[in-house]
Amino acid sequence: MTNEAVKLVLFASSSVVIPTINKLLQAGQLVGVVLTARTDADAMQLKQQLDQGNIPNIYYQAEYPEQTAHQIESWQANTGLIFTFSHKLPVSIIDACRKGFYNLHASALPQYRGAMPLYWQIRNRENQSYLSMIKVEEAFDSGDIMLQQAMPLHTLDTLNSLGHLMAELSADFVQHFIAKLQDSTLIAKPQLIDLDLPLIAAPMPSQQDLMINWQTMNSEDIAALARAGNPLFSGAMLVWNQSFIGLLQATPVKHANYGVPAGTVLHIGEPEGLIVATLDGALRLDILTITEGVFSGLSFAERFGLDAGVPFDSI
Repeated sequence: MTNEAVKLVLFASSSVVIPTINKLLQAGQLVGVVLTARTDADAMQLKQQLDQGNIPNIYYQAEYPEQTAHQIESWQANTGLIFTFSHKLPVSIIDACRKGFYNLHASALPQYRGAMPLYWQIRNRENQSYLSMIKVEEAFDSGDIMLQQAMPLHTLDTLNSLGHLMAELSADFVQHFIAKLQDSTLIAKPQLIDLDLPLIAAPMPSQQDLMINWQTMNSEDIAALARAGNPLFSGAMLVWNQSFIGLLQATPVKHANYGVPAGTVLHIGEPEGLIVATLDGALRLDILTITEGVFSGLSFAERFGLDAGVPFDSI
């Protein structure tokens, strides 16, 4: 049993897993992929890649888990890997792989448990994350840590740039994990909770989570909020003339704010751009997105008649 070759079934929903799939195929370890019903561009890119490569794949139906369990048996999979898959799996599926079911999660667990760990780590301005391979248990993201690797965060990372880094690092990380699994050299470590630190959750952000609160957020908070949501959530949300505007990029700048309320436009013009007052200074709104298109801050102000002294709406 120790040296039995790994036959892996992958549960995934994002093209982030494509480098990992390619490595698994090269090693002859992938027997099939289980997908979610997502139909966005990212998920469809994954589906297209699988079909073009004639890689066996099925869609997961939460109401019929026995169908997935039967398919795992048909593929003769002995190892399960969850990577970018949002559904909670029942015990009948978890127990279907005799070498175990594992989940690749992008955080230093138990911090940032949840569906969007990268988003919240960027937003909270963390400088380092981790790839964590954990044993799947019934409770989400709660199993023992089997293997871990540091993953640096850059101060200018967006959700996509960090996602691409995760994709690159994960392919070799999964191969390292499989080698240790086959050699029986993995050491399970329980997730240790530091009672001096509050646990930070990482759920899918709500509409309210995406909103800029000019009364409570400083310049760095807003810039990080924009990067965390770029591009999946159209950045950070601000409101003007009862319309939602996505802020994809912003930069804290030194500029007199004249004591005006946070959220008030301070300056519009070359070369400074569109500058808004914040709690602790000023912020340049670099890139904005609305239904009509993507604009620089200055172009947006000129096109839609935004003037200095005008406040963005408070939430």
